[in-house]
Amino acid sequence: MINNLSWIGAVDHRISAAIVFFILLLLLSTGKKRRFFPLRAGLTLMVMVLASWGLRTLSDEMITDIRIQGLCYSAQIMALHLLFLGGSFFCYRENKTVMLYNGLLGLTIFKIAWNTFKTGSSLMLINNVEAPWGQYSIAGSLVSYLVYFGVCLALFVLYKYLVKDPPYHAPARLMTGLTAVFVPLQMVLEYCGHVFTAERAALFLYYLCALLYTVLNYAALLMIAQLDSFRHENRTMHDFISNKMRYYEMSHDGIVQLQTKCHDLKHQIHAIRSEAGKARFDEYLNELEDSINEYSTVIECGNPTVDIVLTEKNILCYSFKVKFSYMIDGAMFNFLTEREIYSLFGNALDNALEAVTKIEDPTRRMITLKSNKRGSMVVLQVENTFAGDMTLSDNALPHTTKTGSGHGFGLRSISRIAEKHGGVMSLRTEGGVFKLSVVMQGEGETRD
Repeated sequence: MINNLSWIGAVDHRISAAIVFFILLLLLSTGKKRRFFPLRAGLTLMVMVLASWGLRTLSDEMITDIRIQGLCYSAQIMALHLLFLGGSFFCYRENKTVMLYNGLLGLTIFKIAWNTFKTGSSLMLINNVEAPWGQYSIAGSLVSYLVYFGVCLALFVLYKYLVKDPPYHAPARLMTGLTAVFVPLQMVLEYCGHVFTAERAALFLYYLCALLYTVLNYAALLMIAQLDSFRHENRTMHDFISNKMRYYEMSHDGIVQLQTKCHDLKHQIHAIRSEAGKARFDEYLNELEDSINEYSTVIECGNPTVDIVLTEKNILCYSFKVKFSYMIDGAMFNFLTEREIYSLFGNALDNALEAVTKIEDPTRRMITLKSNKRGSMVVLQVENTFAGDMTLSDNALPHTTKTGSGHGFGLRSISRIAEKHGGVMSLRTEGGVFKLSVVMQGEGETRD
């Protein structure tokens, strides 16, 4: 039977960091779970535990030089951080920016918990008080876990309270740069804590300074997420207002046409009642039927919000003599919020409408919309004809030879929605047709 000393020295002290990292991985990840998630999660935990145990065994039993031991302790932190990122990718469909952010946040929360624990322990040592978790016993080990998990849970709850969403829309290069700074600095701190803290007073000061540093990192990460959320809300509101302004401008012509049509109907009714009108009765009825058809183009595709958007755009297409064809199952998009549906379909079709209405020949004004599923991915495709020449720039936004072609505006909003749902937006032109494709992770898998 394994005794307390063997358990703490040979197992617990060497795998506790891996266990805390794994629990933080489950708490912080916001992506959709991949298939066979329990198996993937179990494998991730196993690899983390083995890596942590192997590095600590190497430093504790095979290396006597304290400086090399310090390097092994630093390597353990780096290895667990990399395995956290690898586990995020292996277990979840995660946005790259969010994955890097969660990796930094997980490392920071772990080190705050660790430094809080060590600061309390070293303070008790200075005052010659034996900490209960300092005893090499299973009971003492359980107390230390309570401290770790208590601090981690408190920081996680505070994070969820202050931050609505991780920084989905922050540049990936920002998170890459922060990782390149934060992680090496943490490794240096780990090395210094092992090599230069032989005295009790020095040990306390080190852990206190390390705690303050990690708290500042935590505050900086929260601020980054909040600023990203604030910028995204401002961009979304700007897109929404601009989109509605553009819609009202386009709808104005439709309203004028409706008023004109009503005025014409009055004259047609008056003409029908006349003697001369009786001879053209069938012709007037056909014109009246066309007028009714123009404003009875209600679309029902299985999602009420998509129905509203498509019906609205269908009426506009009829008004502007645009051939609008669609083949869509609206239920595929139930995973989107109403606001996302309005932004996605509204921007895509408004851009297409603005482009096709610049074509002088009405017979060439065409918009097609269709959706389909590829496994767990939902694909939305919108195609439209356009006038002039169009080239796509390096940032995937189009340039045309005609001012105000309409395709530059709203595409960034569509791209952000696709990325938020684990997908991508792509654009291409072919034979005078502009093709927009949006691929997103649908409802096939659930969030954690």
